[in-house]
Amino acid sequence: MSKILLLLIAVAVIYFLVTGFARRRKPSAPSPSESMVPCAHCGINVPRSEALEGAGRFFCSEEHRRIGSG
Repeated sequence: MSKILLLLIAVAVIYFLVTGFARRRKPSAPSPSESMVPCAHCGINVPRSEALEGAGRFFCSEEHRRIGSG
């Protein structure tokens, strides 16, 4: 019984070592790039999905949109 338990522990250790090395060697996939747009008020670049649009321009915050549109 103890030999089977020892064998199972050895297999588990080898499995975790092999998967750990494989995970480290795997090249990371490049993140998909998102288009950036400059804020019409301050010029900071923000992702298009996070930018606020007003008067046909993009803004980084609600305050800048309010200032820029008025």
